[in-house]
Amino acid sequence: MKKILSTVLALLIAALALTSCGQQGSSADRPLRISMISDITALDPAFAYDGPTISVILQVTEGILRLNADGSISPQLAKDWEAKDELTYVYNMRDDVCFSDGSPMTMEDVLYSLNRYRDESVASYLAWMYDNVESIEQTGDWQFTVKLFEPDATWQYVFSTAAGHVVKKSYCEEKGADFGKPSGLIIGTGPYKVDEWVIGTEVKLSRNENYWDKTYADNEDVVDNVEFVVISDDTTRIQELTNGNIDMDTMLPAELIPTVREGENTDVLLKDSTNFIMLAFNCEVAPFNDANVRRAVASVVDKQSIASGIVGEVGEAATALPMGKMLYTYDPEGWESYAAAQKGIEYSVENAKNYLAQSAYPDGFDCDLMVDEQNMNVSIALALQSALKEIGINVNIEKVSQDELINCEFGGDINPDGTRNFEMGLFEWESDYSDMSGNVMGIFYSGFMGEGGSNVPSYSNPEVDALLESQQASIDPAEREKLLQQALDIITDEVPIVPIAYTYYKIGYNKAITDGVDILTWAFYVKDIRIAR
Repeated sequence: MKKILSTVLALLIAALALTSCGQQGSSADRPLRISMISDITALDPAFAYDGPTISVILQVTEGILRLNADGSISPQLAKDWEAKDELTYVYNMRDDVCFSDGSPMTMEDVLYSLNRYRDESVASYLAWMYDNVESIEQTGDWQFTVKLFEPDATWQYVFSTAAGHVVKKSYCEEKGADFGKPSGLIIGTGPYKVDEWVIGTEVKLSRNENYWDKTYADNEDVVDNVEFVVISDDTTRIQELTNGNIDMDTMLPAELIPTVREGENTDVLLKDSTNFIMLAFNCEVAPFNDANVRRAVASVVDKQSIASGIVGEVGEAATALPMGKMLYTYDPEGWESYAAAQKGIEYSVENAKNYLAQSAYPDGFDCDLMVDEQNMNVSIALALQSALKEIGINVNIEKVSQDELINCEFGGDINPDGTRNFEMGLFEWESDYSDMSGNVMGIFYSGFMGEGGSNVPSYSNPEVDALLESQQASIDPAEREKLLQQALDIITDEVPIVPIAYTYYKIGYNKAITDGVDILTWAFYVKDIRIAR
């Protein structure tokens, strides 16, 4: 009996060893596995406003337009589109699109989906993108027209975000409150369909045999099955990547990049992004409602030392502007010249002491600095804590989860008096589209203060508001540039935030992946991934 048991045990061990070996390197015989640092919010484009959620949604639903990896936009469910005038946009839709259940997409589905984002009862995270929309109406068999209340320079991008994605009307209405949840899932037009969502664990997708785009539908090289796997712990996630159990990680921790590079079957792609790290002040509460306090703090932020000593290869020191070169989408040379000339508050401990002496807090004060648990961000917080101590400002570092930080950043943690519940915070921001207004308007316009708003520093200046409204209402690039720079002149002087570093995308991947790694957070298409066979 012992001999039999020993033989069985030996066979089991051998089988496990073979299984483990079989996981080394991506295989066409198993699902493509992509890691996520947290679970998705919903299987519903109306709530696709975070990295994990949009990564899944982009595979199962599609937009009127598509955002490309270089930041450009192109038609997707639309055949073409044009601006008839400053207020009128006409979209001609494809008439050959099917949902994953084989039923044809109709104009009723399109109009229902777009108006659903505007429905207050849905409470979409993307509803604000429709604030300037007067009407969306069908104007032809396969055509609809959007009328705006006033000109809007960034409207052209909206349908390339999740706010332009189409869902099946009858299915959405049938599922009701279960739509987008594990019990209801979703039906879309994308190249994949959802098979299962296990909360906190994974989302499983399989190839949509009814996909309308035959370039992909008939291509044998397209990945058949995909699993988005939740692995919140950085070290565990990278171990799974280097062991071959995960094929792709789109949010590599900077300190673990060498580990991925050293992996026999893994590599790293670093590329420009619209993301930046900022130190934000709560401008509504003391002591940071004092501009000279903010200037004093900004004066001891040694961006170059932080960039070289902490950020390293995954980013670069920021200028005074809240955006890097990837958002210089018109007149790049003009914006580079302006960025070089706009010095803002420069590093000087002596100037910091002078600013503090001019404030209501000449002897310094105690305050909190909120930061998430990412090692790089904690290291930046520690550097700031040390620098501020030199001018009499004692900083308590308050570590919170990434979910808590994002909740605070987007106005989800509001005090009874309506102010945000933080004093200083290290936040990251990434534009929704390739236009600098996505950073400037989103962060500094006073209309986005308060609960659910993106005005992180709770900054308010009527002159800035007027300039931002004027640039948003202009479709003349030269005029917009002038107005934005006038607004930035004021903003950089009043220092509601300190841009610290422009950071890159950090994508770890299995070397068996030969194409499709070059992505943006909002432009990640698994159908473009190819695996060596």
